[in-house]
Amino acid sequence: MQVTQSDETFAVELAEAFPSLGENIDFYYDDPETFLAHVYFGVEVTPKVVAAYIADVSGDSTGDQLDWRAVLKFLNDQLRAGDQAVKTVIGTSFLFQLPNPGQAGYAIVDELYDELARLFKLARPNG
Repeated sequence: MQVTQSDETFAVELAEAFPSLGENIDFYYDDPETFLAHVYFGVEVTPKVVAAYIADVSGDSTGDQLDWRAVLKFLNDQLRAGDQAVKTVIGTSFLFQLPNPGQAGYAIVDELYDELARLFKLARPNG
């Protein structure tokens, strides 16, 4: 899979907007020219967003918890921008990696903004 500059720019903008998602971003450079956006999302972003959601809805969140709603809004806005490479990263490495029905955190899918919800239905028509 070819990584584009927009993949990297998108991930860096996300990490800048949400510093807790950027703590390990340097680990996802295979070399100075190759950023592994899909791996970054699968390992860093999705699990942290889901964990923040679970903590919030269970009442266990702390003041320094990641603002999962703001992350979802950021991702939704990025989908609206229309970059195909970014859409692919969000679809395959975020939405497709969300919990399955019956797993902790699955209800986050009910919180997805319009473009995220639309793409989620395409990526995972059975939930």
